[in-house]
Amino acid sequence: MRANLGTCTRSFTFEARSVGDDGRTLEGYAAVFNTPTRIAATGGDFDETILPGAFTRSLAQRMPVLQFEHGRDPRVGAVPIGAIDSLSEDDNGLHVRARLYDNPVVEPVRQAIAGQSIKGMSFRFGVPDGGDTWTRQRGGLELREIRDADVHELGPVVFPAYDTTTVSVRSLLSGMDAEERAALIRELAAELRLAADLTDLTGRSGARSSDGGDSTTTHEAPPITNRMRLDDGALRLRGILNAH
Repeated sequence: MRANLGTCTRSFTFEARSVGDDGRTLEGYAAVFNTPTRIAATGGDFDETILPGAFTRSLAQRMPVLQFEHGRDPRVGAVPIGAIDSLSEDDNGLHVRARLYDNPVVEPVRQAIAGQSIKGMSFRFGVPDGGDTWTRQRGGLELREIRDADVHELGPVVFPAYDTTTVSVRSLLSGMDAEERAALIRELAAELRLAADLTDLTGRSGARSSDGGDSTTTHEAPPITNRMRLDDGALRLRGILNAH
């Protein structure tokens, strides 16, 4: 059995439906029941299934907030982008119907949804003690069944992806081209050098010797560019650092 994963996010597709031809109504499923999904995590991949009734307690206590990109978009911020009209469980999953606010900040999001450039919806949730069970499946992978979950917020996202609080770099790289992967690896290498306070791991003079000693000649690390100076928040948005 794994330790509690803390706050997680999951993503699904949704559709925009026009009411009165204003294009401000979102409708779809924030979660789907009884659908095993492979979750890529740094602690090891596992399958996950959300069971019917998993959100009953949470919805009875409070209504989640509707945000864009989990409130992390630098322009929109954490301000809600609309109001949830209805959020309920049916045989398929957690169905949501919401209305976007009519203001200049939300308008670009509405246009992107209307143009079908944004098709994903993600929700953030936590699982209380006893709210999930873990079993070992044939083949070795674990299966997580979620029976009780607290939904904190949900809303449209540009790049929907299944992730946990410990996001897999492997799953992120699969959606990048060769140039993007190379740039990302350079950024990660720079961050690791800073975190470990290392200067040179290439084997040139100045590198640490195999027995752990230091050579007499040292080399300065290559200059860190502005691109490499990414703070924790930016890295988390890209799925690189673990969120706690």
